[in-house]
Amino acid sequence: MTDQAIALAGASATTGFEHWWQLPARWVEQPNQRRGGWSGVLKGRWRNRDVYIKRQQSHLYRSWRHPLGRPTVCRELENLQRLHSLGIGCPEVLFCGTKGRSAVLVLQALDQYMPMDQLSLPDSRQRQQLAQALGICLGRLHQHRLQHGCLYPKHIFVRADSDQWEIALLDLEKMRPRLSANASARHDLDQLQRHQSLLDRKDWDLLLQAHQLVLQA
Repeated sequence: MTDQAIALAGASATTGFEHWWQLPARWVEQPNQRRGGWSGVLKGRWRNRDVYIKRQQSHLYRSWRHPLGRPTVCRELENLQRLHSLGIGCPEVLFCGTKGRSAVLVLQALDQYMPMDQLSLPDSRQRQQLAQALGICLGRLHQHRLQHGCLYPKHIFVRADSDQWEIALLDLEKMRPRLSANASARHDLDQLQRHQSLLDRKDWDLLLQAHQLVLQA
């Protein structure tokens, strides 16, 4: 990522960095002051569809490859592309770019999906189907030794399609490879279990069974 705006989908002069930085939108996640700068998420409309725009200023992470710092959206972009290549559900990237110490990432909204923490499923059969689908999704993630790192229910979006559930993972800034599948799974599953309240003990056991079958495949 350079100091120039880089369009990833439908690139044009009218949808460059300045367009996304100034597009009227409402805050859905107020800017957080951290990492020496700020980062927040807005929801807007573009070409008759909903989009989510992450805007950042001096919101950097540092690594041995980037000792002076790099916008965290650059790492999130790479992680989104990685999940797409593995066939794991996540939002479509419309644009990502930097300009100086400012950065922007634009994602297409996930139509008809809703976050797991806003879902109510009194039907035990539906919960069990969701648990198995989520176990398979996370098993595929951990099979590749990838740790989400921030696996809260609000970052798991789900959509019912007939008798099946589709899963999409969000907020991938902290996703990183681990030395083993078990290490990545242990962190993420412990984190999710502590913070989720939708699945009961039986549902959770089904999730773990589906997850383990994928890891053993």
